[in-house]
Amino acid sequence: MIAVWVAVMVVGLIAMIVCSKKQKTNPAMQPVALGVFLVVIVAAVMLMIETNIFGGSNSAIMESELAFLASRGHAAGAHLAKVAPGKKVVIVAEPNYDKSTYTKDLIEQLKKAYGSDNVVVEPIVVPGANEENAMPIEELMKAKDFDKALANHSDAGVVVSLVGLPNNAARMKAFGAKGPTFFLFSTGMGTGKFVAAQMKKGTIAGVIVPNPKADYEAKAPKDPAKAFAIRFVLVTKDNLEAHKQFFE
Repeated sequence: MIAVWVAVMVVGLIAMIVCSKKQKTNPAMQPVALGVFLVVIVAAVMLMIETNIFGGSNSAIMESELAFLASRGHAAGAHLAKVAPGKKVVIVAEPNYDKSTYTKDLIEQLKKAYGSDNVVVEPIVVPGANEENAMPIEELMKAKDFDKALANHSDAGVVVSLVGLPNNAARMKAFGAKGPTFFLFSTGMGTGKFVAAQMKKGTIAGVIVPNPKADYEAKAPKDPAKAFAIRFVLVTKDNLEAHKQFFE
């Protein structure tokens, strides 16, 4: 898996450079760059874990980084408990999510904060996404792939995406009339304007973005809410205007 994480980081960094250049003429590339940035962060942490770079699985630094990443689950669950309580929650995740320590911790924190066991995880299957090509699943998935992942969950009241949205998210059946409430851990390849519009409608309850004032030297506090605030920001329709730069 080491080669996979290295490849993901390389591809991600190249994509970030390309997006950075295109943002000058196409502002819509900004949310794409954001999605890629989050993928690179996760890949970097997972690479450190795989290579045991800090000299042991109990490294304080590694545990701190995992705590920061998992704190997003607490933020998501706590927010959804307020805006969409008591519903069936479907978490759309990457294949083999259960082999990732941080992803499992994140999901457990989400369940605990949401206050319900009616939470299921549905891996999204995307043709062409495999360890050989090392392309981030976010860059390959399409609306039809998301539709297949949700096909057996018509009773879902909430859909939490750990992989963002595809670039043609507007074609997803779940965004039709009387669809579920969405929560995004990143915009993925979804366009900023589409995501912002859905937030204003209330279809998307929240999106997690990097904190522009993040302290990357701080140690993660035991309180997940405090850890989240150091590295991330939860954007909702109520504070969308203050963070519109992420969705232009």
